[in-house]
Amino acid sequence: MSPEEVVRAELNAWGHRDVDEIVSHFSTDAVWENVPLGIANGHGEIRYMAKQYIDRISHFECEIRNLAAAGGVVLTERVDRFVFDGTPVDARCMGAFEITGDKISAWRDYFDSHH
Repeated sequence: MSPEEVVRAELNAWGHRDVDEIVSHFSTDAVWENVPLGIANGHGEIRYMAKQYIDRISHFECEIRNLAAAGGVVLTERVDRFVFDGTPVDARCMGAFEITGDKISAWRDYFDSHH
């Protein structure tokens, strides 16, 4: 898969709400950082953090507004729409993905957690 395809597959996995599928797109030593909320290192922590979200999300869809790829880096401007603890949320965010081979080695999402 190309870096763009890896990122699109990861974002689609969230819509399936399948933690195993979500984690499968990460390298074993990956770093996932939701910049205002915290960092997860490696499959174990990423699985734990993803499960915390999935357990509270009843719906998820991602609108990619812009995507730029250069080498192994993919940048996304997105609106993540989900229902979190029964409350609809439209989260505008920027994501920076670093792809090594066909796995995410780093993912950083930047968003305002107060809106």
